[in-house]
Amino acid sequence: MSEKLDTVAEPEHPADDMAKAFDQTLPELPTYASIKSTRIIYKTQAGTNQIIALTRENKFHEAIFQGAAATFQTDWFHGLTEGSRRAYSDAIRRFIDWLNATGYESTDINRYDCLKAYEAYCMNQQSQKRSPLEFLTAVMNRALASPGLTDEDFGYLKTLLKVSKPSKGGDVKPYTLTDWFNLPWLRSVLGEQKYLQLESPSRLFLSFRVTIAETLLHLLDVRAEWQEHPITTFEEPACGKNWFRKWNYMILRRFGSFDSAGQPRDAWTELLWLDLVRPSDRKSIKTLLSQSCIESLVSGPWVCGQRIRSWARSPTIFHPDYQHVYSPLEERLMAWLVACEAVQPTDIPKLKTTDYALEFNQSGRLIAMECCYYKGRASSTRQPAILMASDCWTKAQYRYFTGLPVSSPVFQFNVMSEKAMPDIREGFAQQGDISFLWRIWELPSVKRRIDAALRRAGASSIFLDAALALTQGSEPVGIFAKTPESNIGAYRETVARSLPQHIFSLTHVKTTAVHAGSDRYRDGDLINHHSHTSATEKHAYLTDANKDFVNRAGRVTRLVLNDLQNVVYQPSVSAMAAAVNVLELSTRVVEATGSEDIRVHSLDQSIERVQNDDIILVPDTVEQALLFIHTIAEAEARLPQMLAVRPDWVERTLLIRVEWMTRNLARMRSAAEAQKQYADLKPHLPNLFDYLLETVE
Repeated sequence: MSEKLDTVAEPEHPADDMAKAFDQTLPELPTYASIKSTRIIYKTQAGTNQIIALTRENKFHEAIFQGAAATFQTDWFHGLTEGSRRAYSDAIRRFIDWLNATGYESTDINRYDCLKAYEAYCMNQQSQKRSPLEFLTAVMNRALASPGLTDEDFGYLKTLLKVSKPSKGGDVKPYTLTDWFNLPWLRSVLGEQKYLQLESPSRLFLSFRVTIAETLLHLLDVRAEWQEHPITTFEEPACGKNWFRKWNYMILRRFGSFDSAGQPRDAWTELLWLDLVRPSDRKSIKTLLSQSCIESLVSGPWVCGQRIRSWARSPTIFHPDYQHVYSPLEERLMAWLVACEAVQPTDIPKLKTTDYALEFNQSGRLIAMECCYYKGRASSTRQPAILMASDCWTKAQYRYFTGLPVSSPVFQFNVMSEKAMPDIREGFAQQGDISFLWRIWELPSVKRRIDAALRRAGASSIFLDAALALTQGSEPVGIFAKTPESNIGAYRETVARSLPQHIFSLTHVKTTAVHAGSDRYRDGDLINHHSHTSATEKHAYLTDANKDFVNRAGRVTRLVLNDLQNVVYQPSVSAMAAAVNVLELSTRVVEATGSEDIRVHSLDQSIERVQNDDIILVPDTVEQALLFIHTIAEAEARLPQMLAVRPDWVERTLLIRVEWMTRNLARMRSAAEAQKQYADLKPHLPNLFDYLLETVE
């Protein structure tokens, strides 16, 4: 008991000694040592180290920096994917670099403005579409739970986050295959008619889908023949870095079939020839094969007195590692076909064979196929349209699935990786999946196969024609960038026939598939007579504000439906505009003469001229302006009633007269004075159109 309440001291309890002894056995409570970070180091995608550090002392910037450092040590941050961790780190680094580079100072007055100032810089000066505060505020929100923050820093960050909400970005610009082919020089190569077809999403999409499906089927047919006779005795590491010389020699001698002219006999040999032999040595090897049989082919043959030291190239399809698994090119073709079903691109690499349901008939033949996958962004399942077995793209996907184990991922490689545009010009031998794909499309047998499939599907060859036309372009940006002081802007301004910077992505294909579903282009709509480009028209004009486009796209608005239900009579706007223009060209507004002669005119006097009139003179007087103003006001007030009883007269006479008067008022100096007097004179002026309401046409 306290001494203030009881003056009698209580005796010490014997248990107190035991409590003290017990306290000595317990460890001391842990204390938090506040350690302030001065630098944040993280690895970029290239593997290099990036350092985040402040170069100027500022207590407010230091609070933000310490908050970011604390967030980067949390379990939440370490539980993110590597790409997400890098994105958050890059966002903080760019913000700190901006503070260091600009010398921005946060004081007691503007201490809560630094994040919004940085956002304004990024979105206004750097033209970024997305607010950088989306990443910065996420990091700072996690920092509030850090025990290392002082009370002052905690209060500052909490208020800073409250007043620094990310701004809404602009409208997202879709990326489609049409945008990817938006190269003006293609017009001269393809011709006007074919080039205009690129503006139709449905035409381009169907052509693309059939082309990719038949290309994949062609590769799968060749793979089926290869897997019937696999090579199991080859050991790649034992052959060194030039292992492909022995491999190409072995597989070409075993499976190649050539005629007397050295030409491949079948599709398999044609693809082997394209994949295994260097383009620069094909002519010499063909001469050797025409002179002797395939058994005479060796690693370093002699042809016409010259030795060919290395005619082999590293294979793209017939790689020893791809005998029993799909190559990256085959997987990319399959991913493009999946994107044609409008599957979210970020979910395509996660697909498994169990995400597809197959329906067979009694004889075991495929009838239909359907995909049901989990969409991560929506946290729900999605079911694209059912694929019918009669379509070539369904056959290609089914053939692809038959080569995969049960319950296995559909893709082993990163099909979302961004591929730079290779050098696909004729006569250039750049290696890679994409350049090899272009060489496949140039094969006559593949062209015939694709053309036949396009005819069966009722599609045009616009995609394949446009893709092969790119071979007539200039060097890609990857080769141009090797020159000093070069960038994508300089490339497009300098090169005559520029190419896209990267190959089209899954997003291009998916967005094109969505646009193709509502495409209502007619052949005449594809002709552009406007001053702007087709891309500008699509993104800036063909929007919901364009009622004609909305109706043609099949999305009739409620306003249009209301007009169709309630308005039967539709005036001819073009005829009225022509009549008004004729009157306006013949009208002259003249100054008043000042004469005292008086002449009375009727208010409803007709403005029609006799045949020998050459001009209509309108005096610029207050009285004449009052006549025009009163007529216009009466017409506006009585228009709904007159439309019901005299629609033809309204169209052919009244609207033309009112529009003509309105244009004349804009040229009359006395219009302003007449407008002032009209408010007082209006009650005394007669009704002009009452007599017209007494009769019906």
